Formats: sequence, C-alpha cells, structure tokens
Amino acid sequence: MEDLRDQMGGSAVEYLTVGAAVFDSVESDTSNDYSNSGLATKVKERSLQQDSQDSFSLQQPDFTSYIPQDPQVPVGVHCMLELYGCPVELLNDIEFIKQTLADAAEIARSTLLERISHQFHPQGVTALALLAESHISIHTWPENGYIAADVFTCGEHTKPVDACQFIARAFKSSKHLLMKLPRGKFSPTVQPHIEIV
Repeated sequence: MEDLRDQMGGSAVEYLTVGAAVFDSVESDTSNDYSNSGLATKVKERSLQQDSQDSFSLQQPDFTSYIPQDPQVPVGVHCMLELYGCPVELLNDIEFIKQTLADAAEIARSTLLERISHQFHPQGVTALALLAESHISIHTWPENGYIAADVFTCGEHTKPVDACQFIARAFKSSKHLLMKLPRGKFSPTVQPHIEIV
C-alpha cells in the first residue's frame, strides 16, 4: 500500500529532547524542504552520539526551522451524525453495520485499514472502521431507534459529508442531524465553527 501520510496531513513519530526530558514529537516529512502539508513541526531525529570521553550526549533539536501552519486551514473534517427513527432490525445486525462501514469508507474516498465491532447483549452494536485518513464509527441503540455515528477524515480528497449521507440512507432514518467541524486549527484565537448540514 502506498504511504499517503504526507498528502493526508499525517505524521511520523520521532523524539524531541529538551534538557534531560524526552517527549514524543512529530515530523511531517523527511526532506530538507520545510514546507508542510500537515503538522508544522520539524524536529531532528533523536540520536545518541558518543563523545571522546565515552559518555553519551543527546543532539539538541533545532527550533529555528519551525514554520506554523495557517490557522485558518484545518487538518481534517469531523462529521457527527445523529440518526433517529431507524428500523430496530438494522441497528442490531452486526454484518449489515460492518458492510455499511466499508461502503461508507469507499464513498468517503478513504482507505479502509481495518474494521472492529462488538455486539452488545441483549441489543446494540459498536463498530469502527479504521481509515488511513482517520476513522468512521457507528454506535446503535435499537431500543431507541437511534444511531450516533461520526466520520473523521483528513485530506482534501476525502468526502466525509457524502459518507454521512450514505449512512443516513442505509439505516433508513426518519430524521437526522449532521454537524461538520473543522479539526486541527492551531491558533487558540480561531474558534472552530460547527456547521449544521
């Protein structure tokens, strides 16, 4: 499978050393070009170098190359979907729910990595589709005819709203509420805007 993390705003885990403490940090790509489609931190890889006295010293990170991402540009879109009036038999059908997740991932133009699900007793299902771009989850309450679902995707190529509309149709909801939230705005002065779709 092709590694699409740079195109999707993903990152690889590296380590950042400050003084004696070690913190997990991120690096968005390995090139010397500091332009960034994802997270904006460029961190030197942790390396131990032995000095002439046979003791170890840690290479200090270079903080001069930090380029902040535009706070107006989100890294992804998180859609929260509330479905009401769904037929009880669909909400307890784990195979139907797993297939709906796979179909929704395809409609969202996402890469399905894995599905996991759990059947509750006497009723209800929780199912998750792990995507290269993030995830889709479905949680059912058959006793209420209700589903809480969300579709979180990163990358401009994805279509999370289309996936939500598909899920609403698949579960034959009599009414639904779809909320769309941009994720990953780095500036604390920029408040996220929840859009009711």
